[in-house]
Amino acid sequence: MKKRKIIRDLIYVSGEHQTHCFYSYGIEFHEFMNCVDNRPENLLLLRHNFDNSQWNQHSRFDYVMKQEINELIDDDVYGYGDFCWVDFSKEEDLDALSNDQIAELLFFGHLAKPLHNIPKIRFAYFAHDDGWFNKLYVTDLYDYETLLARLTTLKLHKLTGRKFHDIPRDIASVLLKCTRDGLFIDLSRVITSNVQLRIPITTVGHYTDMDKVYNFREDISDYKIWLVYSKKLWKLIKED
Repeated sequence: MKKRKIIRDLIYVSGEHQTHCFYSYGIEFHEFMNCVDNRPENLLLLRHNFDNSQWNQHSRFDYVMKQEINELIDDDVYGYGDFCWVDFSKEEDLDALSNDQIAELLFFGHLAKPLHNIPKIRFAYFAHDDGWFNKLYVTDLYDYETLLARLTTLKLHKLTGRKFHDIPRDIASVLLKCTRDGLFIDLSRVITSNVQLRIPITTVGHYTDMDKVYNFREDISDYKIWLVYSKKLWKLIKED
């Protein structure tokens, strides 16, 4: 099955930085894998419907490695409903999982939160209806900073057909900081002209109900922060 072609034009991220946990709307699995730096290629699948996975006898978990990862990325992940995985380093690590680690993985796959400490290298990923709801635990906050910046330009390219330079680190770090208060980027309200492109940005607070988040786009009309692209440069503008 092939993934959906519709591009979600809203990005919402609420970050609990102390736990390295992020809730989001608008980030699909194929976008995540295209935007994250040094994408993971070995995934332990905790919830999925992928037909071409391998099976580890010791842990009794399915998994994919480099030879299957592109097929998984191209699959209809939305059709899985729930999709949950953690990354791992090498196949031998699966045979070394302890009973406590297996229990931890089962707990995360069932409740989308750690029992104590999720066995992962960089990511523990739980999604429902690909792109609608995502809960992601990261080892390094910089990974999410990079993901968010690249995702914004990727979606803009797909929505406008234009190419954009990378968002610089200083602006990307501000976007990440805004996730503490529920970053809300409505790409359907982008304003374009011959000289610049303006993206409205605001914060709406912490939510896990993405139906409520999605409905905010009808309620918000007064934006005070704009991400602006002009003359191949990015800048943030705050208006009074």
